[in-house]
Amino acid sequence: MNLFRRAQESRWRWFIEGLPSIPRALALFHARRFTMTNPARCRHLWNMCNDVLSEDVPGDFVECGVWRGGSAGVMGLALKHRRANRILHLFDSFEGLPEPTIEDGTFAAEYSGGRASGALNSVDQCRSILSEVRDFLLGRLHLDNALVRFHVGWFQNTVPSTAPKMGPISVLRLDGDWFESTRICLEYLYPLLSPGGAIILDDFHAWEGCAKAVEQFREKYSITAPIHRIDQEAVFWRVPRGSMQAAALAGDGSP
Repeated sequence: MNLFRRAQESRWRWFIEGLPSIPRALALFHARRFTMTNPARCRHLWNMCNDVLSEDVPGDFVECGVWRGGSAGVMGLALKHRRANRILHLFDSFEGLPEPTIEDGTFAAEYSGGRASGALNSVDQCRSILSEVRDFLLGRLHLDNALVRFHVGWFQNTVPSTAPKMGPISVLRLDGDWFESTRICLEYLYPLLSPGGAIILDDFHAWEGCAKAVEQFREKYSITAPIHRIDQEAVFWRVPRGSMQAAALAGDGSP
């Protein structure tokens, strides 16, 4: 790797990208080696977390698709910086991605070694180790163990059983790549998103299945909040203040 590329990818470059806010710069510095995203997405994530806290949007922070914990670390450090007594819910199989389905297209099947039956079996992509994620978040970043909840398993098994026990959500970050993973998270967790809350979709412009699941969900529930681009792949939108949208979704009862 040449010197220029090393400088571009170094933690100190990420630190500089986080300035002028020192807490944000430190969050990006710590996240660098534990995320597959980029400084722009981490900076936006930090800013969004702080915005909902400043605006007193009620609810916990949720991430679906944790990998090594970099983005979760940004979310957790934002909560820690603001001394916010909110739960950080983290959903991941910690076995990697499951098999995609036909809804995810040919590129997803190729990425998964030709496996595309939708089976809940790892395709050995995006695999991480739970103990290492815990060490990073609780050991290195010193997040409060009482405020970090790990929900280990495939989304299809953990999200439907956990969502009814959860309270409101203020930031929902989805990074599950595939159609079915995204659909499950939207159906069960989006209804918990508070008015003023934010949903961040890391893969909207990266994976065909993710975009398809989002578009179908928005059409099904007549969601018209504008989608904003973060970078070449990630997007977000916010639930309008005063919206009854989440309550209506929660009462639909038809995941």
